[in-house]
Amino acid sequence: MQLTYRGQAYEVSATPAVDAIATAETATFMGRPYARKQFTVTQRYQAAELTYRGVHYTR
Repeated sequence: MQLTYRGQAYEVSATPAVDAIATAETATFMGRPYARKQFTVTQRYQAAELTYRGVHYTR
């Protein structure tokens, strides 16, 4: 997946899959009711070589 941050394009090799399971719970936000869902992430991020302000590190 091709993404851009502050004009710099970068490639994401794997995006996490998110499953949403409907629950019986309801909530109210800004006066409007909505159904709540339970989210689970099925894929973890892999180690990555990163650079922040010229400093290299691994996540």
